[in-house]
This record gives sequence, structure tokens and C-alpha cells, in this order.
Amino acid sequence: MKKSSIFLWITLIFLLGFVAVGGAYWLSLQHLKESAQNRYQKRFEFVSQSLLWQLSSVDYNKLIQELQKLEFVPITHPKEIVKIAKHSTIIKRTKYPVGEVIILKYKGDYYIWVQSYGNMLLLKDISMDIQQSRILYTAIFAVTLILLLILYILIILKLRPLKSITKELQRFSKGDLDIDLNVEGFKEINEVANALQNAADSLKAIQNSRKLLLRNIMHELKTPIAKGRIQAEMVEDEKQKKRLIQIFEKLNSLINELAALEAVNSKIKPSLETITLKDIVEEAIHIGMFDKQDIEIIEKQNPTIKADYKLLAIAVKNLIDNALKYSLDAKATIVLTQDALIVQNRGKPLQKELSFYIEAFNKEGKRSGFGLGLYLVDNILKLHGYTLQYHYEDNHNKFIISLKPSH
Repeated sequence: MKKSSIFLWITLIFLLGFVAVGGAYWLSLQHLKESAQNRYQKRFEFVSQSLLWQLSSVDYNKLIQELQKLEFVPITHPKEIVKIAKHSTIIKRTKYPVGEVIILKYKGDYYIWVQSYGNMLLLKDISMDIQQSRILYTAIFAVTLILLLILYILIILKLRPLKSITKELQRFSKGDLDIDLNVEGFKEINEVANALQNAADSLKAIQNSRKLLLRNIMHELKTPIAKGRIQAEMVEDEKQKKRLIQIFEKLNSLINELAALEAVNSKIKPSLETITLKDIVEEAIHIGMFDKQDIEIIEKQNPTIKADYKLLAIAVKNLIDNALKYSLDAKATIVLTQDALIVQNRGKPLQKELSFYIEAFNKEGKRSGFGLGLYLVDNILKLHGYTLQYHYEDNHNKFIISLKPSH
């Protein structure tokens, strides 16, 4: 199921809020219009019926005074009367035995036209101004929209640190501990950010301590190994001499692997140099102290690549070591092509996916059968932009270093 962004949900909620407020505003205007018309009609009917009987019999000035008390203003200017009569909208027309009453609407105002026994009177109702009510409703609508918009912007601004936190955590997940989670937002967001920052700082301190300890250990071990290697050269018994040299070479190789593991975990940029693929294989055989009789090299092509000579040799050495260790005939074959280096052996297939074996530890906290070998291989290849692949064909395990850049 596709996960939705909290920003998208908040935006949708506020959009619904805007639509709801707009709908309420429109309905209010419609209700205001209908209510106003109903009030006007009832009011006009009452006034008009009274006027029909009084228009010809009551003193005109007295009648005007009474109408003004009822908030009606007579329109007396002939041109204005003609203009209103010509351009107004007839709301209702009612005929009586003594005359006729017409309710008109012109420019938002309501008028009453009374004719009785040859007398005519045009009155403007000033008691209820629907335009004022409309302005009031519009002002309320505008203020509500502005408040909703301000609230939306404030919430988005307060939640914006979540994007920064997500971006920094993505860096953190890739092993970069130099993250900056100093953000300002809601209290809860700040607390989460501070907790994550403290955790990252603690891990960084632990990692730095581990690096320092590991470097000191390697430095302290290299000195006695170098001295032991020199002393071994002085042994007169050739068999013992050879055995001691192999032991010290193996110890030195382990120290180099430890250094390579540290380089991989520290994401150190590899020191690239131009070398051939066969040179890498020969160096791997040398540092692994393998018997060349147990290894067959099929050189289809020997491309020149740019790689960290020592690191890539250690990766190939580990593949050769595993191939010999788990081979049914204690043999390994290395195939060189333009785009790949293949290390294969005759043996049983892997019981699980390759991804299980390239982890340093599985979910139970235990090493896979290949120890840290394939984990180290995979990470060295990633530093170079290469990939490790696995196939099982014709009773042969094939570990393939693809030299095509990974994307």
C-alpha cells in the first residue's frame, strides 16, 4: 500500500475546509436573497393595499410623512422614475379592483409602484438593505478564509522540519553520522529531533573511539609481526623457515583485511589507479598464499580498470578463499572477461539468497557461513561502483564481480 505524505493530508483537509466555507457562504447568500424577497413581498403587500385606498383620498403630504415613518422614500424626479421603470426587474405584479401594485428591483434596491384612480406613486424601501447584509456575509467569509489560510501556513511551517529530519535520517541510514537535526517546530518534533541527534552524536563518538582503538591495535600488531617475519628469515631449517614465513604472512594478511574492513565501514574514498584485471587476480592469489595448482585462470579478456589495487585484491582473495573452502574438489576457476571477473567452483548451491550472506550478521545476530568475507567483498565493490552477483549452473557456484557501474 502506497504511503501518503502528512503534508498531502493536511493540504487536502484544508482544501475541504475552504470548499466547505465557500459552500456555506453561497448557501447563506441564497438564503439571504430568498428571505429578503419574502420579507419584502409581505411588507409591500401590507403597504400597497393601504396605499391603494389612501392614495386619492388622504392629503399627499400627510401620506408622505406616514410612509417615511415606515421607511419608504418617494421617488419624485421624472427622469429617475422613467429610468427605474425602464431598467428594473419586475418581482411581482398584483392587480386590485381599485388599481395595481408592482414590486420592482433595481440595482439591489426594492421599489413599490402604486397606481390607483389615475394616481401614481413610486416608493423606495430603505428599511432593509440586502446589500449591507451581503457585505457583512462576504466580510465574514473573507475573514474565515484568511484565518484558515494563516492556520494552514503556520501548520506547514511548523511541520516543515519533518522534511529536514527525513533527509538527515536518509543520510544517517547510509552510514553518514555527520547529520544536523537542529530544527524548530512543534515541541514533539523538537524532542524527536534532539533524541535522534543525541543518538547520532553518541554513535559517532563510539565509532571514533573504535577507529582509534582499531588503528592502535593494528599499529601495535604490525610491529611484532614485522620483527617476527625478519627473525623467520634467519631460521636455518628451510621447512621451519617456510612455515614461519607463511604464518607471519597470514597474520599480516589478516591485519590488512582488518584495515580494509575499517576503510569500508568508514566509507573512505578508494585510492584509484590504472591496473589490469589479471594483476588484481595475481595479487589476490599472492596475499591469500594459495597454491596456484588449485586455481585455474581462464583469460578471455584482460581489461584495464581503475580501482584501489589493495582493496579489490582483498575482495577477490575472499572469493577465491570461499571457492576453495566449499569446493567439492578443492579447486577454483577464475574467468576474466571484458565486463566481469567470475570466481567459480564445483559444489552445492547456496541455501539462501545472496543478500543473506553479504550481511555482517543475520537477524539472529549470528554470522553467515561465509563469516565477514562476502560482507567485506560486497562493500569493497560498492565503493568502486561494482556489484556482486551469484548464479548456480551445471553444479557450479559462480560469484560474479560485474564491472559495469551500478545505478
